[in-house]
Amino acid sequence: MSGLRASMRLYGLVKNLGSTDNPHRQAVDILCTVNRTGGNAIRAFVSRLDAELMARSAGLEGYRVIPLRTFDPNVFIGAHRGWLMLHVCCGFTAPSGQAMLHEGTLSPMGWYVYLEAGRWTDRHYLELGPQMAGLLQDTYRLHGLRHYNDWLNELDDATPAELAWQADQAWQRAQTVIALDGRGHRHGLFDPTDNRWRFAATDIDIHQPHPEPLKQGALN
Repeated sequence: MSGLRASMRLYGLVKNLGSTDNPHRQAVDILCTVNRTGGNAIRAFVSRLDAELMARSAGLEGYRVIPLRTFDPNVFIGAHRGWLMLHVCCGFTAPSGQAMLHEGTLSPMGWYVYLEAGRWTDRHYLELGPQMAGLLQDTYRLHGLRHYNDWLNELDDATPAELAWQADQAWQRAQTVIALDGRGHRHGLFDPTDNRWRFAATDIDIHQPHPEPLKQGALN
């Protein structure tokens, strides 16, 4: 299987479309969003917690969180004439003065990634590079969460019970939290230390990396 391996953690949401004798080759639907040009982009979450919270949103029953390194993107790429499109998601947006949850649904914030991938093989990975890392670090800094990435690394190794507890805390607070500061849409990240949502203004940009052959030691 040619998983969608990348230079940083990425999680997606998939739903089984049927069953086969081999459970590792079941046909799945992967959660996507529509980009500005009307094309589909795979939702790719940098936070395992964000992906779990998104799975609780209305209308997503049956979806489960998986590391995208276990997802073969070739069916998606083939359906898009050789192009791989991702929406790299970090936190959620909320209109200022309104709740994060609208009719039980969260709205992920992120940056679109486009690349002409051809056929994905096990010798390729997605090198997101320093620009994307910088965008994420700037986002964490604006929220007063300079060490947020360290917490995300710890969350990757959390047990299902630990993750479920953290998701419960974040989901319960998302039911009533209001993005009060500023105008327009605000960007929310969950602060695990204070068990609350933090809001800030964050620019959304477009990042265009290129696939490269797998290099020794390049993967986390």
